[in-house]
Amino acid sequence: MKSLDLFAGAGGMTLGFQRAGIETIGAIEVDRFAAETFAYNFPETPVYHRDIYSFSNEEIAEKFSGVDIIDGGPPCQGFSVAGPTQYGIIDKRNTLIMEFFRFINVLRPKFCVLENVKGILTGKMNASQKALTTYISKMEKIGYKSKVYILQAADFGVPQYRERVIVLSNRVNVTMPDKIMGGFEGEDNWVKVREVFGDLPEIFAGEGVNESVPYRTEPLTPYQIYIRQGSTGVTNHVAMKHTKRLIDRFDQIPQGGSLLDAPAEHGQRMRNGTSLDINKRYKTNNQRLHPDHVSNIITASFQSTFVHPYLNRNLTAREGARLQSFPDSFFFCGPRTLMSKSLLIRENRLDEIGLSQYNQIGNAVPPRMAETIGRVVMQMGGECNDI
Repeated sequence: MKSLDLFAGAGGMTLGFQRAGIETIGAIEVDRFAAETFAYNFPETPVYHRDIYSFSNEEIAEKFSGVDIIDGGPPCQGFSVAGPTQYGIIDKRNTLIMEFFRFINVLRPKFCVLENVKGILTGKMNASQKALTTYISKMEKIGYKSKVYILQAADFGVPQYRERVIVLSNRVNVTMPDKIMGGFEGEDNWVKVREVFGDLPEIFAGEGVNESVPYRTEPLTPYQIYIRQGSTGVTNHVAMKHTKRLIDRFDQIPQGGSLLDAPAEHGQRMRNGTSLDINKRYKTNNQRLHPDHVSNIITASFQSTFVHPYLNRNLTAREGARLQSFPDSFFFCGPRTLMSKSLLIRENRLDEIGLSQYNQIGNAVPPRMAETIGRVVMQMGGECNDI
């Protein structure tokens, strides 16, 4: 079967679908660095670095007719119930789920896969319309049946606690499964952090290179064997530079702990660099991973959120990619980190705006979970052909 990947990002969904036997015939991604990453890793798949609003219905039909599947994860920031939508102010991002629907309405694929955060269950498009309810209602009106699943990535062999909403829809009257099983259900079966990093080169703050370097050891765990398939070395393995004070703080944080567990004298400084800011001590700051647990959720800003379980530094992009189940053969393009968008605009450095390697990794659908979803769709496609 053939798919079209909307809001494709770096290509986590496409990679999983590819492994499930699905051919992605096109991808659309507005961010240039994410589009570069996609193009690098999927050279046979056309990727359109464009705003999704720029496609007319006629162009959609001309370029993508005949697809069996449309998949994607519309950006979710605009769905917050605490945001301006409660006052009737429409965030442009809230309508992106309707762009996803527009492509479906034009192309009428057999199957659709929508991925998003749990907030979409209650998030609003405007003051009165819930995004997911509206989407499912519109799908029903054009002949699609839909089923909503809440999936835990750790149940799919991803070493990370990451809940996501998946909406499967089809117009060919096949039965959708009651549950999507990942094969690693139950905390005892989850892949733990200690199984993830041990074969990578041991680097300290400020060390490492973006280019390929040899592994430190042979694979030490089944997960490392899995993640190294097709790879001859380690890329994107660069540690952030840290001040001595920050390294000393990390040294005081126990495994599974955070800034809250460090002595007060190791707290954050005020912007003047002198006095301690005693009000800024949050559980989410400087979380040291525990080797015997899965990682907490990898977000787009994870470069400064997590501390390595054994070393006194933040995670590298490659370590984050492994926690997301990206294989070591998958290379991330673009800058490793970026300055804030508002600062770049203020300094008229517009050509530097985009998603860093860390952003691309944190935004992605874990490929290992996407592969199972793809196999479910392939099975439904087989049942469709048998009808």
